[in-house]
Amino acid sequence: MKKILTAAVIFILAVNVSAAQEWLTLSRAMEETLKNNFFINIARNDSAVARNDNSWGNAGALPAVDVSAGFNTAVNNTEQRFNNGNVINQDGASTDNLNATVRLNWTLFDGMRMFAAKSRLEANEEMFSFRLKAEIENKLSELITAYFNVVRLQQSLKVIEETIRINDERVEIAKVRFETGASSKLDFLQAKVDRDARMSEMLRLRNELQNAVATVNLLSGFTEFREFYASDSITFQYQPQLNEIYSSFPSRNAEMLTAGSNVRIREKLVDEYRAWRYPWLTANVGYSYSRNENEAGFSLFSQNQGMLAGLTLSWNLFNGFNTGRQIKNALIQKSSASLMLDATRSAISQQIAVAYRKYEADKAIVILEESGLSFARENADISLEAYRLGSISGIQLREAQISYESALNRLIDARYQAKLSETLLMKLNGDLVR
Repeated sequence: MKKILTAAVIFILAVNVSAAQEWLTLSRAMEETLKNNFFINIARNDSAVARNDNSWGNAGALPAVDVSAGFNTAVNNTEQRFNNGNVINQDGASTDNLNATVRLNWTLFDGMRMFAAKSRLEANEEMFSFRLKAEIENKLSELITAYFNVVRLQQSLKVIEETIRINDERVEIAKVRFETGASSKLDFLQAKVDRDARMSEMLRLRNELQNAVATVNLLSGFTEFREFYASDSITFQYQPQLNEIYSSFPSRNAEMLTAGSNVRIREKLVDEYRAWRYPWLTANVGYSYSRNENEAGFSLFSQNQGMLAGLTLSWNLFNGFNTGRQIKNALIQKSSASLMLDATRSAISQQIAVAYRKYEADKAIVILEESGLSFARENADISLEAYRLGSISGIQLREAQISYESALNRLIDARYQAKLSETLLMKLNGDLVR
C-alpha cells in the first residue's frame, strides 16, 4: 500500500513538472502586464479622455458656428378687407417660406476665464497621466511580488525534493539496520513517517505554487490558466542613499505628483470663478437669407439676404452672492488640496524611512543566512554519513536534517522579503516606472 501511495505521489508531481514547460522571465511578465492588465488599460483610457478634454475649444476660447435652414408651406382660405375698400377672398391660397442662416459667435473677453480653464485642463491631463503612472507602479509592484513568490515556492520545492532524497537514504539505511538487528523497527518506521510527511508537504507546496502562478497570470491579463516556470533568481541591484531618496521622491513619486496636480487644478478653478466678476464681450457675425411667396394677401412676394454683425457686452452685477460663494468654496478646496499634498509628503517620507531601514536589515539577514547555510549543509552531510556508519541515531540525523531544511527555507524567505523591501522602496522613490 505504501509503495502504491508513493508511486501515485510521484506520478502527480511528474505531471505537474512536465506541464510547466514555458519559461517566463520577469521582464517578459512586466511587458505583458503593461500591455494586457485590465486596470492599467482602464487608467490608460481615463488618461486619454483627459488628454482629449485638454483643448482650447473645451476651454471656451474658440468660436461657435451654427447653421440653420427651414422651409414651411401652408394652404389657407383667405378673406381680407382693407380700409381702402379692397376685398380679398380666395380659397386654397398657398404660402411658402424659405430661410437659412449662418452665424458665428465668439467670446472675445471673459475676464481671462478661458485661459484659466485651459490651464486647469492641462493640470487635469497631467494629473491623469500621474494616476496612470501610479496604477502601473501598483500593478508592477504586485506582479514583482507575485512573480518572486513563484520563485520562492519553486526554490522551496527544491528544498523538499532534496530533503526527500535524504529521507529515502535514511529509510534504506534504517531498513538494512533493522533487518540486520543493528537497530529497532521504531527507527525504520520513524524514517518512513518523516519521508511521507515531506511528500505531503511537497503536494501542499505544489498547490500553493499553482495559486501563485494564477496570480501572475491574472496580473498579466491572461484569461486562461498558463503553466510556466519562473526563470529569474532573486537578486538585488537597487543601492540608493537615504538622503538622495528624500530629495528626489517629491518630484518622482506618483502620489506626490498627483497631489501636486490637484493643487494646481484647484488654483485655476479659483481664477475661473473670479472671472465671473468681469464683463464679457462677445462678437457675432452671420449671413441670413429668407424668401416668402403668398398667393393671397397684401404682400405676394418678399426676399431678404445679407450679412449681420455685432458686439455684445454683458456684465453680471448681482447674482445672489453666488460668485463670492463659489470663490470661497474654491479657495477652501484649494486649501484642502494643499493639506492633502503635505499629508502625502509626510506619509511617504515616513514610509521611506521605514522601508529603507527594512531593506538594509533584510539584506543583512540574507548575508547571515547565506553564511549559516554552509554550516547547516556540512552538518547534514556529516550526520548522514555518521548515521550510515551507525554512530548516531535516527533522531540525531532528523535534527540535522530539520536544521538544514530550516536554514534553506530561512534563506529563501530572507531573499524574498528583501526583494519585497527593494520593490517597495523603488515604488516610493518613483523608480519602478521612469
